[in-house]
Amino acid sequence: MKRNLLFIVAGLITCQLAYSQLSFSDKKLRDKTLNEGISYVHEGEYELAASSVNRCLELDSTYAPAWLLRGQIFIEWGVLEDARADFHKAQDFDPALGEAYFYEGYILFGTDSSGEDRRLFDLALSNGFQKPWSYYYRALTEIRDGMDEMAMDDLVRAIELKKDFALAYHERAGIKRRNGDFQGSHFDYQQAISFDSDFALAYNNRGSVKILMGDYSGAIEDYSMALELDPELVIALNNRGYARYFTDDKEGALHDFNAAITSGAPLASAKLNKASLLAKQGEMIPALQLLDETLQEYPDEAMLYLNRGLVRELTGDLVGACEDWHQAIALGAEEAREFINECDR
Repeated sequence: MKRNLLFIVAGLITCQLAYSQLSFSDKKLRDKTLNEGISYVHEGEYELAASSVNRCLELDSTYAPAWLLRGQIFIEWGVLEDARADFHKAQDFDPALGEAYFYEGYILFGTDSSGEDRRLFDLALSNGFQKPWSYYYRALTEIRDGMDEMAMDDLVRAIELKKDFALAYHERAGIKRRNGDFQGSHFDYQQAISFDSDFALAYNNRGSVKILMGDYSGAIEDYSMALELDPELVIALNNRGYARYFTDDKEGALHDFNAAITSGAPLASAKLNKASLLAKQGEMIPALQLLDETLQEYPDEAMLYLNRGLVRELTGDLVGACEDWHQAIALGAEEAREFINECDR
């Protein structure tokens, strides 16, 4: 994002000259000072950049690009409330400065549940800041809010503007996977990996698509690569264990589930999968004990109730099984309905 800053701000300087009341020499000094600040930002010299931009604002306190640049410096320093205040100043002095809306949305993203971040990305785009990152972040807010079709359009546009946009390919792959387009999803994960060979999560997610396509051995390779790139990506351990189970590598599967569990990561699925493996090996009591323990940690996990119900049925406890299946349905696991008929007998 910062590589585009010099070009964008330099273009805005011309717009500001039309209504500034400064003398020609003061305008020239103001613009020179701001461009010095921009150069310092590119060099990572944020203290010097801040000094330059403050001198620029002393010359012209209504100069929107200067408020914008100082806000960006505040983001680098993690002073986010001060950054937002500066972006508001930039918006006040130049309501058509799309970049100021983008950066305020960027600050809010991940912390805002009201949709204000998406509104700001809308404003950034409608006010000319039609950059790959603008489309990408708006797409993320749309995915979050269940608007996959709109997100897909934004991700397509982001990729058109930035052909090597690995993150955009990754998010588009997720939408395709949810829509059942596994071949298209696999292609996009492959694109993400081709542009960022260290993208551990893309390997993990491509592995999950390979499972959906029945390629368990290929999935194991992807999960192993994800773990090589990021040993702390515990979800890949769980997923590799799942894939290993389907290649009849029960020992390897158990090893991965145990490693995921002992990592301390909050991952109910690893305990659920281990319990299922134990049950299929006939170890019903350890499986029930593990499910009981896991439900104490995750009392709202519907699939835990569904699976405990299945194990209870296998031990002859149909009453307990029916209680679990009803609870699973109450928590949203509609899959449990196919077992409820057992409860009427």
